[in-house]
Amino acid sequence: MRIGVGLHLLAPDNGGVTNYALTLLRLWPLHAPEHPMVLFSFDHNDALLGTLPPATRRHEIRMRTQEDALAHSQDIDVYFCPFGTLWPRPFPKPSVLTFHDMQERFFPEHFTEAEKAERFFHYDWSLRMADGVITVSQFTKAMAVSLARISASKCHVVHHVPDELPLPQRPAQFPFGDRPYLLYPANLWKHKNHARLIDAMARACAGDPDLRLVCTGSLLDHGTQWQRWIEDSHCRDRIAHLGRLTRPEISWLYRNARALVFPSLFEGFGIPLIEAMQVGCPITCARNTSQPEVAGDAALYFDAESETSIASAIERISRDEVLRERLKKAGADRIRRYSIQSFIDGHLQAFRSAIQHHNAAQAWLNRNVRLPRSLVSRTSLSESERRLAARLLIQSKRIPSGAASIDT
Repeated sequence: MRIGVGLHLLAPDNGGVTNYALTLLRLWPLHAPEHPMVLFSFDHNDALLGTLPPATRRHEIRMRTQEDALAHSQDIDVYFCPFGTLWPRPFPKPSVLTFHDMQERFFPEHFTEAEKAERFFHYDWSLRMADGVITVSQFTKAMAVSLARISASKCHVVHHVPDELPLPQRPAQFPFGDRPYLLYPANLWKHKNHARLIDAMARACAGDPDLRLVCTGSLLDHGTQWQRWIEDSHCRDRIAHLGRLTRPEISWLYRNARALVFPSLFEGFGIPLIEAMQVGCPITCARNTSQPEVAGDAALYFDAESETSIASAIERISRDEVLRERLKKAGADRIRRYSIQSFIDGHLQAFRSAIQHHNAAQAWLNRNVRLPRSLVSRTSLSESERRLAARLLIQSKRIPSGAASIDT
């Protein structure tokens, strides 16, 4: 089986989605060499692809546009888009996409009208036209089935695995010496909830003179906003943003942090949670979306919409060494379920299923019914969609059995 992989959206600012794709590309030649991945790559991919071993790039075809993939459809058995959208579509061969989130249904206020129109156009119709869908959690499967109204039978839940965290290297610009710190690795997207975290840190710091916060990731051209938040917080000397770091530097931060704090409002999966478990970093995170599913009993949970709740969690995990040790042990136990073999096998199952179910009737439906319908633009949610999204959010807020919460 030859798998064509569309890499147009492989870019540094795509956060966990890029992390997932690079991990898959790095592992695939080691664990499934008999099923080569043919990389449909672009000039802008070179920096990231350059971090991968030569075996990953053994089969690579340079594209000028995404539509160039159509000319190579006879060279592959299945077309795979790992970034949440299928393009070009419909594709003349069996097609699979990895679906990560549908955040615009839950927080439409985070997006412009143009962004919502683009996401409705790509996410809904990619899910409907693909022959197979890899969902990164049960939560994302529920989204795809309930909101895009696709069949559950073509969904394959495949959890992420943590990417390799290499030998640690202390960041040259690390400002806090040997003082304890919490870590938050996340680009400055609205759903990552940085403003509330900063307010919560200001509350927590009032009672703990040693507490610090280290943030990493891209500021996404919002550096001025970040500085305003820091200035208004009155704890500017306690918070540092180190920007984009190398993997050895990230490894050092995880291994030396007192805890990972993860106040995201919305996650399709949440790769930092498993990275923290991998190296024994305790976790405190939000009890929403996929986070309880991923972290299980290996996290202290809080309400991400409450600065008071976040602050209380920060204070507790910072002071309670017994709790931190318990979370480390729970994380070491839980990380075993995120195995490389299950990760690879899950993708192979999705590819084989897509090949099996691709047929002339579905191809006709994609070309003659779904494609024309997809061209009708929209930017707003129906009342039914709002209710479904609200229900999914409520269902996701259950604290796992045996887990600690700052409200219990």
